[in-house]
Amino acid sequence: MFKLTKYIKLESLPFPYGKPQWPNTVERTPPKYALGARFETDWSRSPAIRAIRSIITDFFTKPAINILAKPTIMGTDRILEVPTPAIFAANHASHIDTPLLLTSLPDRYRHKTAVGAGADYFFNKRYKGYIWSFLLAAIPIERIKVSRRTNDLAKKVLSDGWSLILFPEGGRSPDGFAREFKGGAAQLSIKTQRPVIPVYIGGTYEIFGKHKTLPQKGKTVVNFGYPISPSTTDPRQFAKTIEAEVTRLADEVFSDYWSAAKNQGSHITPSLRSTDNESWIQDWNRPRYKNITQSREKAWLTLPLMKKKFE
Repeated sequence: MFKLTKYIKLESLPFPYGKPQWPNTVERTPPKYALGARFETDWSRSPAIRAIRSIITDFFTKPAINILAKPTIMGTDRILEVPTPAIFAANHASHIDTPLLLTSLPDRYRHKTAVGAGADYFFNKRYKGYIWSFLLAAIPIERIKVSRRTNDLAKKVLSDGWSLILFPEGGRSPDGFAREFKGGAAQLSIKTQRPVIPVYIGGTYEIFGKHKTLPQKGKTVVNFGYPISPSTTDPRQFAKTIEAEVTRLADEVFSDYWSAAKNQGSHITPSLRSTDNESWIQDWNRPRYKNITQSREKAWLTLPLMKKKFE
């Protein structure tokens, strides 16, 4: 029997022979068990789940992080009086970053902070979506394209009084060096007029980098910066401001507040990124992560030698 469908795609035929057209201006109703950016996470912010997650965070996750990562937490005094909710923007080198940052937050933030997680990675399977939403209050964020749904979800989380952790790099660093900050967190701050709290996280790449199969013990540092309010309507420009402040916080870890501020004012702050034509930056940055396992005094002694390369 001759089959026309072999030569004609039914989808290309007009209705009623083919599929009906859906207006672009009308959002489709998501399926009951949607995945990715459409995964339903409202339940994870309910009072009951929040109470259970608080117990897990305080009595299981935090002790485990203290044993594995031995964090040094700095700058918490800078955010104690910041109005909630706020947007925490940090560099990202490891899966350890999220629980480390969550357990390092002051109490007023810790149990009412959601985490923006990649919709294509953490919510591509139903069981993964439930696990990360339950443990971290994670919400799906589109990393590849601009999504109105994820933007609206992030705004809703903030409007409900929840702070939000975002990693503006869009994913874990493959080599321990930072990448360019994208404009998602900056745009969200501009749209909601919520402050951005920059955070530098160091030492996690050596513990559980992207290409490692098992974590190993090490020492880390979490340095909170002063909140930044959007002074521009350009997300790309504001993203550069956030990245510059995270870079300054990294410099502050290995020197002091005054030296880091002076370097920033003189535009000689060591970059967190790697470049092909300036190999000395790689020699600078890699020991910065390793020196976290040493004393701050030993790490500080390396700075005068490296600063000469700027002159």
